[in-house]
Amino acid sequence: MNQFPCLIRSLSLSGEARYALGDPLADSYLAFVAGRCRPNTLRAVAHDLKTFFSVVKKAPVEVVAADVFDFLAEQRGDRSVVRITDGRSGLSARTIARRLSSISGFYAYLVARGDTAVTSNPVPRGLSTRRRGGRQRQVPLVRVPRTLPKIL
Repeated sequence: MNQFPCLIRSLSLSGEARYALGDPLADSYLAFVAGRCRPNTLRAVAHDLKTFFSVVKKAPVEVVAADVFDFLAEQRGDRSVVRITDGRSGLSARTIARRLSSISGFYAYLVARGDTAVTSNPVPRGLSTRRRGGRQRQVPLVRVPRTLPKIL
């Protein structure tokens, strides 16, 4: 018996990697993702879900928005990870955004299935993961219509 979440990697008969987490809902989502994306994306989604459920320590049907916020706060304040670019602690905004996308996709899948106790996605839409002071645009994105020269 596997304890959830426990990331298990196996190979299919055709040589493709398969991932399982030990929960029937999560495993069916990973099988769904495997048919729609590249192997590295599948591995990233499996790792993101494992990380999320390791922090939350709840079954997928019991997760609420407050659990997502707690997960987000822990990812931003992780003192064991130091970014090379700016020397601050915590994960980069891109990594956090990817993890939130994986979690949101999982819950959107459960809502779309309709046969689970999940009726809404606990990941709020438009959740900002960026920190202030991002890159500013120097050139405004304005299209100027071009006209053809007159032929005399």
